[in-house]
Amino acid sequence: MSEEISFTQEQLDEAVTTAKTQWETEVLNPVQSERDELLLCKPKELSEDEVKLQTKQQELFSKEVALTLKENGLEKFASIVKVANEEELKEVVEALTFVVNEFKVEMGYKPTDHKQNDKYSQFEKNKDTKNMIGSKLANLFK
Repeated sequence: MSEEISFTQEQLDEAVTTAKTQWETEVLNPVQSERDELLLCKPKELSEDEVKLQTKQQELFSKEVALTLKENGLEKFASIVKVANEEELKEVVEALTFVVNEFKVEMGYKPTDHKQNDKYSQFEKNKDTKNMIGSKLANLFK
């Protein structure tokens, strides 16, 4: 009924080697190559000195931003200005300066009583009726 199948050690070793080789080419090699590609994309870990250097550079840039804002009279905006480089800083400073100047113009003094005083008004202010009448009559005969 059931037949026993027997293999020699050489046949067994050859079958295992073939299966192992097939598994390596179909499964292991693609996974390893994908892992290697991902390792290339992994960010490099920074040393303590590099971390300190980056921290110092960030502090220096923050001071530069504060100084630039102060030079342009915009130091009150320091808490809301978030820039990453000098180019963005220049653009933000220009925009804020424009807006601040617009507000200064709008909020500036605008006189409402900008009439010129003629002689009649001056005499009226002094309650000098004689000269008031005289200035009106002088205007009639011009």
